[in-house]
Parts: sequence; C-alpha cells; structure tokens
Amino acid sequence: MDTIVQNSYTLNNWMSATPAIDTLSLNQLTLPGTHNAGSDWKASWPLIPGAHWLACQHESFHAQLNHGARALDIRLMYDADAPGLGKFRIHHNGYRNDRTLGSLVNNVREFLIQNPNEFIILDFHDLQGDTFDFVYFNNMMVRFIGERIIPPQNLHMSLTQLKKLSPLQRVLVAAPRHRALDRNVFVEQIEHKWSGSGMTDTAELEKHIIEVLKYPPGTWALWSLSATSYSALGGPVDIHEKLDAWFDPEKSNWAQKCSIINVDFIDESRLVSYCRAVNLTKASQRNP
Repeated sequence: MDTIVQNSYTLNNWMSATPAIDTLSLNQLTLPGTHNAGSDWKASWPLIPGAHWLACQHESFHAQLNHGARALDIRLMYDADAPGLGKFRIHHNGYRNDRTLGSLVNNVREFLIQNPNEFIILDFHDLQGDTFDFVYFNNMMVRFIGERIIPPQNLHMSLTQLKKLSPLQRVLVAAPRHRALDRNVFVEQIEHKWSGSGMTDTAELEKHIIEVLKYPPGTWALWSLSATSYSALGGPVDIHEKLDAWFDPEKSNWAQKCSIINVDFIDESRLVSYCRAVNLTKASQRNP
C-alpha cells in the first residue's frame, strides 16, 4: 500500500493518528469528502460524452480513502439484468461507469482492515431508477458490510465511545428515506448545500459558500457543503488552489463551520490537512 504523507502524519490514518479529536462525535467533526466518489478517471465510461465530462475524482474509492477522504458521495443506478452487487451501478447524471456497489464495499472493507480506527461516511445521495430494488440493496449492505456499520442511535457518541463499543463499527451509512431501508442501519439522507446550478464558476461558488456559512446548519445532523465547479467547456474543474485559499484555517473560519466539505479531485488539495487542524481546534475548545 502506498503511504501518502502530508505534513508530519500520513493521510490514510489521519484520524487515528490524531487521538485528541476522539472527544468529538462524527456530527461535530469537519470531514473531507469526495463529490461523485465513484465517478473517477480510472473507471470505464461510455465514449459519449466521455470521462472528460463525467469524472470528478482521479482514482478509486480506496485511493480516495487513502488520500484522507472520510465521506464518500455515492450515486447509484439500478441495473436489473446484472448479477449480484453489479445491479447497483455508479452513475453521473445518468451516465453509468463500471464501478458498482461491490467495488465500494470491497474497497471500504479492504481499507478498514489496513486502517481499523478510521471512520467513514457512505453518503448514498442518489438511488436512481424506477425499479430500484431497495429491499435487495438493504439486504446486501447488511450482508457485506453490516458488521462495520455504526447504528444510527450511536451517531451522537464520541469517537472514543464508538471505539469502546466496537472494534469494527466504523462506517456510518446515509440514504434517502424508504420503507424498505432499515432505520437501524441507515441514517437520514445527508442534506447537500449546493449552488443549485449545473454550471458554476469559482466566483459563483465562492458567493454560494459565503451565503451558506452565514447561517450554517447545526451539529445535530450531518450536512455537506458542495464546493465544486463545473464548466461548459471542460466538465468538472480542478479548483484546488481556490479550495486551499478558502479553507485554510489560518485565513478563514470556513472549514470550522462545516460538517462535510464535498470536493472534486481531493488528492490535489490540502483539504485533509485543514480538516485535521480545525478538528484539533474544535477538540481543544470543547476540552480546554
């Protein structure tokens, strides 16, 4: 496994390497997230419109987790003719690639074997298709990753409490409400604060973030700030220089106000480093 280093700690286990933040709950932390996590350049895409217009990350789920992402924004489309977990395919705006629910759970399980005290949020933000089989989806999540799932009633526990409670439960799973989804498994759908426009340049995005952070949602529930830009000429835009300027805790309090910061091409930015820094600040303020 490649070890990615930023400052004096490795990104793959930045949470467990920072025990001071264990006094906080997942709701209280600021977490780096990947927008359209399954839509990456390494996936196989249809030739039209092509990866250029659809890929929002450079590499796989596992690589994103290794780079420090702790909230994965997942969009699934149902394919009744495919076998097993292949029935649930990653898509971007309806265009499917070869990433599946099977890819996701395998990558998450492998990552947690290597990094057993990292916490991951699986944000199933979009479950698409008139025939989407919620019963099968529920059952497959329980079967393949059930022992790793943090029960919703434990959401407000600190990381210390969660670790004491179980050596395995490190994954919080959120999904849209549906009668077939077990509410002892899935937490409520995570609210995404996004610009509302499919085409967003950095000036519009900055204005959007300023508006959201004037009155940010509280810590009673997870929420996701969409800090992404999309161009009519080039598709998803790598804006890491802007992200690094906006969320640097030495320059603003933006990161400290956030729950999940949802970005494209996370490996290009210093977002993980900034999240770690503001979580240390939050912990010190909570426990002076």
